[in-house]
Amino acid sequence: MKNTLNYSENYYDDNYEPDYYDDSDFDYDSDKRSYKKRNKRKKRKRLVLWLITLGIAAIVIDLSVLLYTGKIWFNSPTRKEYPVQGITVSALQGVINFNALEMENISFAYLRASEGESLVDEQFKASWDNSKDSTVKTGAYHKFSFYDDGKTQAENFIKTVGKIANSGYRLYPAVEVTKNGLSLAYSPDKDTVVRELKKFCKAVKGEYGVNPIIITGDKFYKDYLQDDFSGFKLWIVDLFSKPDSISWSLWCYSPRGKLNGISNSSNYINLSAFNGSKQDFIKLQYR
Repeated sequence: MKNTLNYSENYYDDNYEPDYYDDSDFDYDSDKRSYKKRNKRKKRKRLVLWLITLGIAAIVIDLSVLLYTGKIWFNSPTRKEYPVQGITVSALQGVINFNALEMENISFAYLRASEGESLVDEQFKASWDNSKDSTVKTGAYHKFSFYDDGKTQAENFIKTVGKIANSGYRLYPAVEVTKNGLSLAYSPDKDTVVRELKKFCKAVKGEYGVNPIIITGDKFYKDYLQDDFSGFKLWIVDLFSKPDSISWSLWCYSPRGKLNGISNSSNYINLSAFNGSKQDFIKLQYR
């Protein structure tokens, strides 16, 4: 059978090149240089971003270390503004050298006496007795439990502290009502908290003649206590700013205090300031 297909002469021309192979106007060297430049810019950009990220990470780590060790903190009330400043301590801080605290310009120290219905701080009695020969004014506080009876808790506190001498070197009793431990996972019933805390405060006032200072947070006070305990002196725990939204007598501003006079230096101390002058502070002294 005869082949009727007609092929162009170019089909058999070894020198033939289609138009799309024509690169007479294409500069390979220029394009290669341009590519290298773009690649270098991308590498420089990645390096700069990496260095910025590394720098930010280093700053965050340094800041975290400084905050954790108490070298810096969110609040730093001056002695000029708050001349009376003090601490709260418990068995976690070990033996307390009150003479050394005097040298640190500490005006007062509140010692944890008890917690709940039966817990007694093992270091309380020794610290309570040793503080008598110091100019550091001392007070006792109870850690309130949301799970226990208020009157029974007061009995535990009173039994632990005993009589408070009318000598002026003791401060009003205090009760810490804050969420921690299991209570962080849920909201305690308001009516129960108010009822049991009233029972506690009534028993303490019956024994010592004064209402205890309430140690609590700004939000917890507003959510739970302000309707029923508005006449009480407040010790507000606010680690990030001064609690200006309510009237307060004492302010715990940092949990990362480090002072001479604390035998167990691995544990930090809560630092607090009194809202007033040295003359005003006399009003908190038990007489």
